[in-house]
Amino acid sequence: MDLLKNPFHILGATTRDNRHSIMELAEERSLLSDADECMAARSILIHPRRRISAEVAWLPGTDPSRTGRTDEVLKRLDAPNQTLLNITGLTPIARANLFVSGLSRLPNFSSFNIVEWILAIAQASEAINSETVCATLNEDRRASGFPEITDLSAIDDEIRKQKSHYRQVLTVVLESLPVRERASVLTMAIGTSIGNGRYQCPILIEDLILSYERGVQDSLEQKQRIIEAQDDKLRVMVDAENTDTAMQTIVDQLIETVKEWDTIAQPIQLSKRSRGERHNASFEIAWRVRELAIHLFNEYGKLDFSQQITNMLKEVFAEVIEVDERITEDLKALENHTKNFEKFENIATQVGKIKEASDAKRPDSTLEPMVKQLIQTVKTWDASTQHVEANKAVANVVRGIALYLWNEHEKLDFSMVLTLMLFQVFEGVPEVSQQLATDWNTLKEINERRESQNDTGCLLPIVIFAILALIGALLQGC
Repeated sequence: MDLLKNPFHILGATTRDNRHSIMELAEERSLLSDADECMAARSILIHPRRRISAEVAWLPGTDPSRTGRTDEVLKRLDAPNQTLLNITGLTPIARANLFVSGLSRLPNFSSFNIVEWILAIAQASEAINSETVCATLNEDRRASGFPEITDLSAIDDEIRKQKSHYRQVLTVVLESLPVRERASVLTMAIGTSIGNGRYQCPILIEDLILSYERGVQDSLEQKQRIIEAQDDKLRVMVDAENTDTAMQTIVDQLIETVKEWDTIAQPIQLSKRSRGERHNASFEIAWRVRELAIHLFNEYGKLDFSQQITNMLKEVFAEVIEVDERITEDLKALENHTKNFEKFENIATQVGKIKEASDAKRPDSTLEPMVKQLIQTVKTWDASTQHVEANKAVANVVRGIALYLWNEHEKLDFSMVLTLMLFQVFEGVPEVSQQLATDWNTLKEINERRESQNDTGCLLPIVIFAILALIGALLQGC
């Protein structure tokens, strides 16, 4: 019930007026205003049970002995503004009733000041205690001669009705805003009220968010369909090997749509999180888009697109606990891959320089430090933590130069030392180590044959010398 529609206001009565005074006031007011309205107000105020609704919806605890106090408070509703929220000396239920009536008459408002009104009303509503209200009403009833209230459940019922009135007024105000602005207001309201999870969200704000969730369901479903279509389109485009420029347009559109989804869903996410729950619809959207990012990277090596999408997910789904934790892990993995990619490029650059030097017939004294540097770089690669494809890429580029040094330039020593190092680094990677083991065995056989030939070459001069010496001795004997 609104303050200015309350029977006490209609008749100009106080909570301490007796039955006779109320009837006189009804007669007087009926001459100047709507007689039916005055008679209806009178019948409510003189009936002990029906009177409770008017008492609860009025200004309980406002001291009638202070002349003009109630009039002074009500006068503030003629032109309500933010200063109304600073009023003091009122009980929680009186503050809530006053603030709601003030908000409903606010001539203009911004998102920021609506948040202030919502928080003030929610805090006052949360502080309402039925036993305290009952004691306050009975104090006035003793003065007015009406029987005291003994049934606390009657007070509870009327407080519930009044809180329902608060929700209705706040919902009307919120629904007058565009959806994005409404979402922003509720996000600020719940974020401020829970203080980053330190406090429990007021029931009134929770109720507003439940109502909001029902109201934006169609908008969220529409955004979900768009996101699913953009996801499908990107998968088709990457399969068809479309250009990155063409794909970037769809990636940008997907990111923007997910951000729009999150803007609408954020107050719901915060509300769920404050209760230790998750918003399943947001979780499903985030998970689908996350799987797209993984697909683009793992299957097609689209690191840049994957990072763009994953960074967006980290930013917009921070309120969805399971998503936030997993996306953090994904970002670390992508960051690690970026570092590995830079390391791979460094390895590939060193390999290129060794190839150039060998093709230019540089001496071994020039090649040796270059090969040592490459070995040291590859040894920093932790194959046990890397994706199979990344391990293959590093192993293949270094294996290529090892074989090239032998096949094209017969640099067997360099080829062997590089192959042995690769086998040690990638020993725990079956997809790589088997081929390296074959290479190593082949190079060892070549080296053994080479050493065998060298040994034969060294014995031949000795045999020839021995034969010549024998011939010389024979000639001297003759």
